Amino acid sequence: MQLDHLLARAQSLAYRISADFNGQPLPPDRRACAAIGCLTVAQQHHCGIILLLRDDMPVHASAFALIGHQIETAFNALWLWYCASEEELGRFLADGSGKTMRQLVAQVDGVLAGSDGPEAALLRDHWARLSDFVFSGERRIRHWLNANEVDAMYAEEAVIELLELSNSIAELGLASFRTIHDKHFTAPRSGEAAPVRLDLAK
Repeated sequence: MQLDHLLARAQSLAYRISADFNGQPLPPDRRACAAIGCLTVAQQHHCGIILLLRDDMPVHASAFALIGHQIETAFNALWLWYCASEEELGRFLADGSGKTMRQLVAQVDGVLAGSDGPEAALLRDHWARLSDFVFSGERRIRHWLNANEVDAMYAEEAVIELLELSNSIAELGLASFRTIHDKHFTAPRSGEAAPVRLDLAK
């Protein structure tokens, strides 16, 4: 079944992301730390969606609700890294970005459009699916509006769309983590704070 195969691929991706994240040095730079913190949360949302869908009684509505948080958190990371001014970074650390998901996605896309980095390439590859979810209205209740009877199970086609989108955001987050880590990870110089070890297992 296509969904079972996609769930297995999603779980394999989640393990690969965890292997990349776990135990890596966290640079002593507040912008990098804030962005990586967001990416870590987004990665946990990806894992949560997989668990909700793999359960013997799949919790579809909650998985559809969680995808919005995964997208928003991942794009907060991209916005912090590529878009936010120092003043905006300070406000984020105190109160959050204050931006809607649509604003975050649009601003990040505006900055990355035309660039050659891995995040930009992934964004272009998955833009149709992402923009359909973010900019085309509330998709997660469409099943309930179209159904003729009460049914807790969403159509397999809708669940497949959800999982493909979640995987694409997870891949985008992994690419962003690698960009940030590769730029900032250097051996500490004399008088510089040593990197903190990042462990998602805690």
